[in-house]
Amino acid sequence: MSKFSYKGVDLSPFLTFVKSKKTIGNERNITTDSAPKIGVNVQEVTFSAKVIKVTVSVASQAIVPQFVDTTEYATITKSDLNKLREKIAFLLHAETEHKLELPDEPDRYYMAIPKGDIELEGISDWYDEATIEFLVPDGVAHSTAYRKFETVKTENNKLVIEVENRGTTPAYPIITLNHKATNGYVGLVNSVSAFELGNKEGYVTDPRLRSESLLKYRDNNITAGLAAGRRNQAVLNDVSQSLDGTLGIVNVWNRPHIHLTGVGRGANNHAGSLTWDIPADSFGNRGSLNEYIWWRQIFRFGRYDQLGFIKVMVSDEQGRFLYGVESIKRETGSRCEFNFLASDGRGGYKLVYQWEFEGEEDPATNPFDPQRGWVDLERRDDIVRVFWFGGYPKFRVPEIAGKKSAKVHVALGAFGDREWLTHMYLDGIEYRKDMVSGNRAVPNRFSAGSTVVINSENDSVQVNGIDSVVDVVDGSNWLSIPPGKSTIELYLSSFAGEKPSVKVEFEERWL
Repeated sequence: MSKFSYKGVDLSPFLTFVKSKKTIGNERNITTDSAPKIGVNVQEVTFSAKVIKVTVSVASQAIVPQFVDTTEYATITKSDLNKLREKIAFLLHAETEHKLELPDEPDRYYMAIPKGDIELEGISDWYDEATIEFLVPDGVAHSTAYRKFETVKTENNKLVIEVENRGTTPAYPIITLNHKATNGYVGLVNSVSAFELGNKEGYVTDPRLRSESLLKYRDNNITAGLAAGRRNQAVLNDVSQSLDGTLGIVNVWNRPHIHLTGVGRGANNHAGSLTWDIPADSFGNRGSLNEYIWWRQIFRFGRYDQLGFIKVMVSDEQGRFLYGVESIKRETGSRCEFNFLASDGRGGYKLVYQWEFEGEEDPATNPFDPQRGWVDLERRDDIVRVFWFGGYPKFRVPEIAGKKSAKVHVALGAFGDREWLTHMYLDGIEYRKDMVSGNRAVPNRFSAGSTVVINSENDSVQVNGIDSVVDVVDGSNWLSIPPGKSTIELYLSSFAGEKPSVKVEFEERWL
């Protein structure tokens, strides 16, 4: 039999699907008022949620494939059926809608929530039947598989993607662009909606005024970052750790990571570090007051008594600490800190802001789990923006005004002879210099190699895994795909060179 599940749990060990009853379409609500002579005037037509009635059977012992008299004397106690009933009540308990999959529609699912009482028929003390009424608030069935379209045509300096929605109601696409060249703007247009991302006007006036990626050790290229970085010469916020550790590569979760392989002896804190000089830009200029640093890290302990830290720091042309962040676990338990640190202007540092998180395996409380871990910093002279859990708080640091960044440092460390975290890794890092001409340039938002995901299902935008809905142009409409065949037009900055690869995928939906 096809899948019968709710909330991702297979119900077949507890309930046997008998049948489902569904209406044709959704309930229609029509508001009218009296017509002058005869009939009525229709004021408004709305469509309600959908209701699905699912009949199931429940039995506390196996039903053999032959005639069964449900009134026969039970060979087991009545409490067995009561326990089974309690288990089913737990599985069906919900305060919001969840995915419901029914055997009679193996290619579709509903977002549903049980409604009203679930009454048993009282057939016997070991076998019974009931009808469960599910409310479907969005009123539609969803396809279990996404349709994908990746063929892109060029027509009159625009890109065109042909799509087909075989459902009976609009679909909401997830559009992924993998940039192969620098770009500052994405425009999406079809017959029913228009969406804009980035800054169209600011990027076409002078293509030379651009952002440049000067260090790029992403994904599998992190091994090159390990080889290129100078070992144990980092300038950090303080000197509380001895830079005597060793770093290496470990492969976990199907990707390579830089990790701490060993530290020096003694009660002092220890760390292994990498330092990268920020290269000159295309005009030959070194140092920057406008920059963007992106990296990905994992910070998750295996035992509560493990301690350790990851620091990502920036220093100036004179070798002085400017600003940076640290992820640190300094005590037994689950509490960890994410600290934004900056120069105090007197050769020391100050704690600008602190966030707390739990270092356990829980993406709800740990932003540095294996599936995420993205972090970025953006500097505009004395203003630094820090990404934290979907937000972008900004901080003014007067002490760094006018001081150009020259080096980027990463350190992974341990506290004394305490065991460091089981999973404390750097997965990738990229440094981008903005406003490279030093005058009125606006940074190009999307560099070569960047991935942009525009998700109309949940109204979100991600650039390299970082939430970037702030880049959506005011007045944009999230794209929807009408039923039938249609086209999506894609527009880019005029100076964009090689076109990006594009993937459009969506769930089909039916009334």
